[in-house]
Amino acid sequence: MIATIFEEREMKGRAEGKAETVLTVLRARFRQVPKRVESAIGQMTDSVALDSWAEHAATCKSLEDFEKALR
Repeated sequence: MIATIFEEREMKGRAEGKAETVLTVLRARFRQVPKRVESAIGQMTDSVALDSWAEHAATCKSLEDFEKALR
């Protein structure tokens, strides 16, 4: 049980770090990020999705294009 609690916290921490990376990339490219986008990113706990979003944040043509990927 202790290992499970530790693993859950570790996974949550990784997801939070990846979410911050996505936001950092978006802010570097587009300056301001709408609260709805920040909220959607912050609520995501799936590391695979966050990795995909990070790639998309780095390569999308616009913030609107990135928002479409969130749906």
